[in-house]
Amino acid sequence: MTVNSRSQHTLASAISVRGTGIHTGASATVHLRPAPTNFGRIFWIKGQTVPATAEYVVETQRCTTLGNAQIRISTVEHLLSALFALEVDNVLIEVEGPELPILDGSAWPWVEAIMEAGIISQEEPVPIFYLQEPLSVAMGKSVAECTPAPVLHLCVKFVSEDWPEGTASAELQLGSQSIALYKDRIAPARTFALRKEVEALLAAGLARGGTLENALLIDPPHCFSSPLRVEYEWVAHKLLDLIGDLALVGACFNAHVEVYRPGHTINTKLAQAIYRTIQAPHKGDITA
Repeated sequence: MTVNSRSQHTLASAISVRGTGIHTGASATVHLRPAPTNFGRIFWIKGQTVPATAEYVVETQRCTTLGNAQIRISTVEHLLSALFALEVDNVLIEVEGPELPILDGSAWPWVEAIMEAGIISQEEPVPIFYLQEPLSVAMGKSVAECTPAPVLHLCVKFVSEDWPEGTASAELQLGSQSIALYKDRIAPARTFALRKEVEALLAAGLARGGTLENALLIDPPHCFSSPLRVEYEWVAHKLLDLIGDLALVGACFNAHVEVYRPGHTINTKLAQAIYRTIQAPHKGDITA
């Protein structure tokens, strides 16, 4: 079932953001451009389009990577989190580089760029889908559950054997009324790593662009590389990532979502399950 409850939104003007990719260490430039109704959120890389939808997920090691047989674009989750939370439905995302810039490690610079560009309403309404039946996915120790609800409410629980003191939960109800909460409590939360993970990341060819300026380094049980920006910043960032990964559903939907031990793999598996559930009875309703 769909309910048309608000207008679609796009950017009022184009804006560009430049920086360095956290995993490749490569320079990257992103141009965010206004798009027409029913366009969706679409990446443009090397003359090809990659819709920001779950079917284009190709890798989830420490970030979410979208692509096809010819091209890939990594670390899309922070930008998509900001776009989804701020209700920007239609935008062309032109990328120069192999991954999006990490900026300060959070979604806040993307929020600032979006607000500087401006958000405008469009003539057509956006359909909001309601989940009809519960669904769940599990991978290893991670579990994601989604149940019918009148609003989109998200909850994550962070658990780590390497840092039991860091066990924490975060939640947020997404929607027009909670954009200010997202800006204050979620968007500023930086990507993080436990100190013991850093060598493994570098050995895997990741985190080449990581610095203490764009990541929070945690030395358990209670040592942080810099003061926390928000309460329980690490789990707030997990919620930020979940919002970005659920943007890959490619449509607005209402449900209660709980993720135990969240990460990009379980997050995107859930997005794919919701995407299939919505797409099956409403073929053609989602604009990729």
